Amino acid sequence: MRIIGYFDDHFEPPAPFFHVVFRSKSLGLSYPLDVHADTGSSVTIIFDKDIELLGIDVRKLRKAERNVGGVGGMVDTYVIDDAELLFRTHDNKIRIEKLLLFVGKHDLAGLSPIESDMIMRVPSLLGRDILYRFILVCDKRKEKVYLERK
Repeated sequence: MRIIGYFDDHFEPPAPFFHVVFRSKSLGLSYPLDVHADTGSSVTIIFDKDIELLGIDVRKLRKAERNVGGVGGMVDTYVIDDAELLFRTHDNKIRIEKLLLFVGKHDLAGLSPIESDMIMRVPSLLGRDILYRFILVCDKRKEKVYLERK
């Protein structure tokens, strides 16, 4: 079983991404997202751009036990307990992965418009909590990105 990804050329160098459908019954959501495959991220997390796109009110979510930190600093972090990511496989089947989905919300107050714009460009991340369930192939020379399970 293989899940085919792609390289997003908006990043330099191009970054590996996957199309998913994020689903949460408790939030009444089923929505397509593009997530960056990030082996540096311990957890799968959606950020401000997708939070806004999905209309998620973080005040209605459970606060995570700890905030997540990264290159952009610490972010207020919440959890969606009943999250599912739906992947389309190479043979057109749907693969469902259940997870605790983290939601990272930056405090944009006091930031300049340029800083806020940069934060709103940060992609949501497919972290090691999901990536380790598969073999990840990321070969830019051959233009191949995929997740595989045998």
